[in-house]
Amino acid sequence: MLRPAPMHISSAYTKPPGERRATLLLLDGAREDVFLRLAADGDLPNISRYVLDPGGVVPATTVFPSTTGVAYLPFLTGCYPGTCNVPGIRWLDRRRYKGRWWADREHVRSYCGYQADRINGDLRSGLESLFDRIADVAVLASPFTRGLGRTANRVRVARALLGSAAHYTGNYGSLDRAVGRELARVAARRHALVFAVFPAVDGVTHFHDPWHPAVLATYRQFDGIVGEYGARGGFDGDHLALIVSDHGASAVKRHTDIAVEMEKLGLPTLCHPVMWRRDPAAAVMVSGNGSAQIYLDPAGPRADRVPLSAIESGAVPGVRKDVVSQLAALDGVAFVAASEGAGVVVVGEGGRAHLHPEPSDPARITYRTDGADILDLGEGGSRGEREWLVASLDRRYPDAPAQLLQLFRSDRAGDLLVAAELGCDLRDGWEKPEHRSGHGSLIGDHMRCLFAANRPFAGPIRTVDVFPLLLQHLGCEVPPGIDGTWEASATS
Repeated sequence: MLRPAPMHISSAYTKPPGERRATLLLLDGAREDVFLRLAADGDLPNISRYVLDPGGVVPATTVFPSTTGVAYLPFLTGCYPGTCNVPGIRWLDRRRYKGRWWADREHVRSYCGYQADRINGDLRSGLESLFDRIADVAVLASPFTRGLGRTANRVRVARALLGSAAHYTGNYGSLDRAVGRELARVAARRHALVFAVFPAVDGVTHFHDPWHPAVLATYRQFDGIVGEYGARGGFDGDHLALIVSDHGASAVKRHTDIAVEMEKLGLPTLCHPVMWRRDPAAAVMVSGNGSAQIYLDPAGPRADRVPLSAIESGAVPGVRKDVVSQLAALDGVAFVAASEGAGVVVVGEGGRAHLHPEPSDPARITYRTDGADILDLGEGGSRGEREWLVASLDRRYPDAPAQLLQLFRSDRAGDLLVAAELGCDLRDGWEKPEHRSGHGSLIGDHMRCLFAANRPFAGPIRTVDVFPLLLQHLGCEVPPGIDGTWEASATS
């Protein structure tokens, strides 16, 4: 993997006078190394002029699960998916689901179809978005609109129509061009915040691989869009310009369908797109398709998830007690995680490992191995979560301690969490069209993401840190209780 170029301040860079403004361009699925290679080869001249020359690229990590939609939430709320209580693009509400065919349909969620806009109402009560804090905004092609007035949400129809067609045809370039045309139109209107989503890199990558010529062409097209926005004054003034991605991606060589494997273990399993089955022993909800949440005995309902010790003692009706070890041994599965008290246990073929927040300081996390260093953290011990981020950044599972703990904070998270190994995803029979590349897991190719800014910052950072950065730049108060922190993560 190419490393980010050293940060530098261009001699031509000066802080212009005028009102503060910000542009956040989300290049969905962009890999940092692909982006840097194209920039180094001179293929991104406009991005280099407006963003990289005065600033640069900072090492960054996304959230788990590393998948579109869910991974937008950190930028727009400053919170992890677990804090938002949106644990994946598919999930089941164990508190409400009773196994009824139609009456409980709304308690099984998928943001991949007609329920896509439900994400706006599914967030934990009381969370504020960027759009709640910043009045003068222009938003383009965003599925998340909480706090946004209807007239500020642009490219809605094109996103719905062109995006649906592109899912099957791969023609995402048309959607990016539609967003680009609207971005050029809003450039001169000097909104305090412009937020635009460009789905083509992610969409085309699913049909090919991250380095395929068709994928590289989407980066170059995006560079032309940035050039037009800049030429029309989009970056003028005291402007913070950020180009970010919500996750990376990796080529998929094989599929291990977790729902099918559960059936092989004798467990009748509910999964998408068939949204009901009689008396299921489990429900499998896949995200991205590199991770899957498994809900055991889902038609309870019940308030709490089942701890690992109860699963392995055979306390769950209809579920064999070796289900965790059987899943962990599957080809293509990196590990299986489950909760135990306030902590998380991670099970792999070679053993298991334990993560636990320290009772006196939840920002410190203890990691203990039992037979194997499943998370490839090098050694056990207790560290602050930012220390674990730095220590794990270039290892197999970047930011694993914080990300596993945050996800299990959601009461909608599954009893079990399965993460795919590099080169594999966790869905097969119903994957239409087939994913030749994917994301959603905790592996480095999925967790490392893009953060490019038009001014120099230190790193590494997490995507949750972008939210307080934008608010501080625009002179807005940062709400309490969010996961992102700017001062602790990056300074100019």
